Amino acid sequence: MPIIRRILKLGHSKAITIPKSWITNAEELTGKRVVALALEVDGTITLQPVFGKQAKHKTATPTAKQSSENSCHICGKLEGTP
Repeated sequence: MPIIRRILKLGHSKAITIPKSWITNAEELTGKRVVALALEVDGTITLQPVFGKQAKHKTATPTAKQSSENSCHICGKLEGTP
């Protein structure tokens, strides 16, 4: 089941927001900082993280429950699924 996000008006443009947990989970899984999102449009819109070259300083490893609750398709799982 897809995760639906609202489209917001931002000046003369449109925008969507994503949960902070999607970025932090991708960073924790790879050990690298997310510096941008790559957008692919081919009938659907797909977002993928773009990682920087330097490793992100790891502070803590999430528990299994935290990981499954905050995961997303960017990291390989849909948010809220085990």
